[in-house]
Amino acid sequence: MLAVFERIGLSLVEEILAKASGEATLETVTFTNQPTAGKGSVPDARISADFTYLFEVKTVRGTVGAKQLRCHLANLKEGPGRYLFVLTPDPTRPAALDAVDDRRMVWFNFAALYDAITAVVDDAFLAPSERDRFLLRELQALFDNDGLVTSAEVVVVAASQAYPEYLASSAYICQPGRTFREGLTHMGFYAQQAIQPHLARILTREDHVPFTYEEALRREGNGGRDARIGALIRASLETGAREEEQEYMVFLLSEPEDTETVVLEAPVVNDTVAVSGRPWAWTMGQRYVSLAALRRPGVRTTSDLETS
Repeated sequence: MLAVFERIGLSLVEEILAKASGEATLETVTFTNQPTAGKGSVPDARISADFTYLFEVKTVRGTVGAKQLRCHLANLKEGPGRYLFVLTPDPTRPAALDAVDDRRMVWFNFAALYDAITAVVDDAFLAPSERDRFLLRELQALFDNDGLVTSAEVVVVAASQAYPEYLASSAYICQPGRTFREGLTHMGFYAQQAIQPHLARILTREDHVPFTYEEALRREGNGGRDARIGALIRASLETGAREEEQEYMVFLLSEPEDTETVVLEAPVVNDTVAVSGRPWAWTMGQRYVSLAALRRPGVRTTSDLETS
């Protein structure tokens, strides 16, 4: 990664890191007209740079340690242009970073870096050279080959009824005690023979929630996400969508128009067939796939996911 960054130039590196990390700008070099350099000195222009980027890179999930991060930060000066970039394959922000909580520390995963490189390579305004495009695509291929961007952090649920319910309530309700993988960040919906475009961010999950009017009233008085669950319980009981006195598992999800919801360009159509050649459901319960695979250009069918 460092070898590629060294060869593509500072401006492209700056763009990639800014996009991957979500930082508005990571200005490393400043260009100033007629700066004041001192008493009686006003040059026509100045180009200056003062920054330090440290990197801590992990290729195995769950291996970031707070002690190591604190040591890095202790050797990093305060001030603008000082960052410790923590790059890992974890689908969600590692807890060690929250334990340290330093504004100079920025985390992103390989999937975000992969997407940032794609955005820069395809940016007509930045217009990377053919050489730079080649190097960056090779770096992406390395990430892919090492399994650093395919983390299967999206659960796609069978959702003929659940997808319309999500669009109306930004939630998913299922039977209690259902098993899901750890590390999930998004939920997708398989309905009408396709993975639908909305991949909702999982905000919280709560199991064994009693669906009673008393529980709805109690939660509605608490505010926040608890109030959302309370309103969901009340609406489900009033419409008859759920049985009273029963327990359910509840996912609160980002809204369809929320920026945290990933919206695909089009549904991913199921083209799976059985040995006999008859169509076969892509999932009848739940299935896991990586966000990077779903967002990859050219993915239009479920068989594309198997080869992406």
